[in-house]
Amino acid sequence: MERPVTPFIIAVAAFLVVIFGGVAIFGALSGGSSPAISTQSTPTSSTNVSILKPATVPPKAGECSVSLTYASNGNPSPITCAGNEINVQAWNALAALEPTVMKLGYNPTAARVEQAICFDGNDANVDSSPIISAPLESSIYTLASLYYGWHFNINPTALLSSGC
Repeated sequence: MERPVTPFIIAVAAFLVVIFGGVAIFGALSGGSSPAISTQSTPTSSTNVSILKPATVPPKAGECSVSLTYASNGNPSPITCAGNEINVQAWNALAALEPTVMKLGYNPTAARVEQAICFDGNDANVDSSPIISAPLESSIYTLASLYYGWHFNINPTALLSSGC
């Protein structure tokens, strides 16, 4: 004899109501909408912001998707769209290089960001990722700064050219 599916469906529905209700209440108590969701809308923008790998948290900037062109040094363009939104295609292209800078999260110190930039551009690093050139690292740093909401005054090109 088959068991009825109805109690299972009711239990799942009740669970989802509790979870989404809690999220709505928490959002209202914490001051409204999440800073990770873009409130500006452009034709290429997405208001459904997703966590972009290798990040483990949602972006603090909006996202868009625009086709890329590549410079002779491999740098993709455009990396952002109107309103300083992150071009997801550029993020994904640069994330394929496995840069440490894109993994740092919301609250690294400026020294930690500089250390990651140096690691990415150092031919002595022991991981399997490629050495990242200064122009590529500058684009990576720009995107990571937007993604995580950093406000450091770091020039990756100058840092890498000084030999870290």
